[in-house]
Amino acid sequence: MRLDREDLEPAEIGLTPLLDIMFLLLVFFLAVTTFAKEERELDLSLPEARHAAEGGGGRLLVINVKRDGATTVDGRPVTDEGLLQRLKAEAARDRDQEVLIRGDAEGRFGPVAKALDACRGAALKKVSVAMRPAAEADGR
Repeated sequence: MRLDREDLEPAEIGLTPLLDIMFLLLVFFLAVTTFAKEERELDLSLPEARHAAEGGGGRLLVINVKRDGATTVDGRPVTDEGLLQRLKAEAARDRDQEVLIRGDAEGRFGPVAKALDACRGAALKKVSVAMRPAAEADGR
């Protein structure tokens, strides 16, 4: 049997596998950006510090204190009592839980002090306050 050129059907590229891969990549990137967003979700202006250090490598519990004094943990608003209960639950699960308090530079210190007090009330020892490195151009 002899096949001529006109008897052959043109080859087609299957789009289904390509669409499957694109969908999986889209889901992956959406999941990654959701997890990476948790710390920068609030529009806080952190205070500057000349000796600001990088955080530890463990899992951080981030407490955000807005300029108006509102406090959030993991993007959810909490009351002072709710913060204490959450910190006690985290301390019961892991005594070495690290906590990072991010307070707005233009905000009052009172709400940040309450967050620090709640950490102490939950007997958490690894507590730090977030600051951004000061600009090196000031010549000091």
